[in-house]
Amino acid sequence: MKTYRIVIADPSPIVLNGLECMLKDLVEYDVVFKTDDLHTLSSRLHVANPDVLIFNPRMMDYSKRMMVRHIFEDMPDMKLVALVSAFCDMQQLKQYHGVIEITDDIHRINTILNMVLDSEGKKEDDGESAQLSDREKEVLVCMAKGKKNSEIADALNISVHTVITHRKNIVRKTGIKSVAALTVYAILNNLIDEKDIL
Repeated sequence: MKTYRIVIADPSPIVLNGLECMLKDLVEYDVVFKTDDLHTLSSRLHVANPDVLIFNPRMMDYSKRMMVRHIFEDMPDMKLVALVSAFCDMQQLKQYHGVIEITDDIHRINTILNMVLDSEGKKEDDGESAQLSDREKEVLVCMAKGKKNSEIADALNISVHTVITHRKNIVRKTGIKSVAALTVYAILNNLIDEKDIL
């Protein structure tokens, strides 16, 4: 089994140590270093050569928040995963290959990391979320737009029971339980545009 090298950058020592501790339970990941300092990250990143950088967007200066990919462009094979601990602009999160929320459990974190690493060799902007069926994607888009089960059923001409089944399948396949996180997932996978969300 391949071991993936992880670097964690977050301004909170509690988050850094907590996430490192959680990842130690997953044998396929090796946290090679963690830091709460952007300068340390810059100086050590090339030496560490991680497969994944888990990076809190709050570490970026506000004026550079939309330049994350540009800053790390000299490491094109490294996957960027946002570690979100406070509100982040959806447009800002589109720069990342995946998003981990501060409230995610180890199962959800593992699902996201696997999804990000499995995307190697796939076109980044293909807009496909291969895990979900076309109907599940339609239900997800309706959910992201804030529609209730009955409204989704009417819009797609299916029963409320079928909507509930699709929602359960979406949660099972993505590992994402909250509607807010599913909305981010839909945006990142180009299923919906940010301007279409109420």
